[in-house]
Amino acid sequence: MSAATRIRITDVETIPISLPLRREWRWRGLRGSLGRWVILRLHTDEGLVGLGEATPLPDWGGDFSRYAGETPGTVVHVVRDVLGPVVSGMSPFDVELIVERMDGAIRGHLYAKAAIEMALYDLQGKAAGLPAYDLLGGRYRSGVRVAHMIGLMDREEAVEEALAALEDGCTAFQIKASGDPGRDASVTHAVRDAVGPDALLRVDANQGYRRLGVKDAIRAVRNLEDAGADCVEQPTEGLPGMAAVTEAVDATIIADESAWQPQDVVELANNGAADAISVYVAKAGGLLRAKGVATVAGVFGLPCDVNGSLESGVGNAANVHLATACPAISLPSVIPVTSPAGGPHRTAGRYYADDVVTEPFVYRDGFLHAPGGPGLGIELDEEKLEAYRTG
Repeated sequence: MSAATRIRITDVETIPISLPLRREWRWRGLRGSLGRWVILRLHTDEGLVGLGEATPLPDWGGDFSRYAGETPGTVVHVVRDVLGPVVSGMSPFDVELIVERMDGAIRGHLYAKAAIEMALYDLQGKAAGLPAYDLLGGRYRSGVRVAHMIGLMDREEAVEEALAALEDGCTAFQIKASGDPGRDASVTHAVRDAVGPDALLRVDANQGYRRLGVKDAIRAVRNLEDAGADCVEQPTEGLPGMAAVTEAVDATIIADESAWQPQDVVELANNGAADAISVYVAKAGGLLRAKGVATVAGVFGLPCDVNGSLESGVGNAANVHLATACPAISLPSVIPVTSPAGGPHRTAGRYYADDVVTEPFVYRDGFLHAPGGPGLGIELDEEKLEAYRTG
């Protein structure tokens, strides 16, 4: 046994935070504020500390409530009282065994599990002196193309936001849909006119057309195509509806709420219910299974992006390491351009006015690059962590 693998986990620490927003962000179904996340530290007997993050949203989940929402409170409780005792005394290199034991200790709670599993990879990298992407298969790509999210806002605000992100070098955009087909097509058309024909436009319906019925959902997506959308994310709910829309339209249909685990991807592919998959570290329960989601998607010829809940620099580091290592993650990813206050870019990927990491991520020509240090490659700013701490 090497010295690195003899490391043992001794304690798990959770730190709820609330990050300051650059502006108000809304999407369909979102009732609270973004940035109310939980930072996690895994302590070891060798003094190394692994970092993770949970980004729980109580009002968001999978099709037909298959995967339940979480809150900062549930994350803290589950980590402290259920998962912490499971991982105590274990090696951070035993990821498969730890994931199995966490699943055996409690069903669901994928965001809480993802925070711990993320920290395992950070510890592994720090112990071995390797970046996390090397532990996930190596660096397949040097940078990850970023898609900037345009939240629910009126046409003029959406155009202003898109142009500011375009000025920062961003050439891909996700437009949040309201569920009103006319309004959604109007905003999409205005943004397309503003950013030009070469930008990639993706409209995220967040299942917003599910109550229209399948035929009207198809009409809504066709209207979005006419307005300039290249991709439409999760227009409806459930395999039959997703399959009907996917077959009827030309736009790339991306499954998000329908795709959490590798098994979900198999069902989507077998039913022709998506053209692409949106991968989350949190939805999968960690980096290991998130890579599994992307790998299975790749087997079926379904390209992927990395998406999430707009993490702080901790969770976003995991996003970028994952996308760096996975061949199937070829679509522009809706992830932050992490930067503390005063960073070099004002709009593209900037959802928060500040962050709890010490250094901005390298962002160049619309691409975000993984931090190059060991593990996740980040350090916490302890003063900011304390300033934004909520419990």
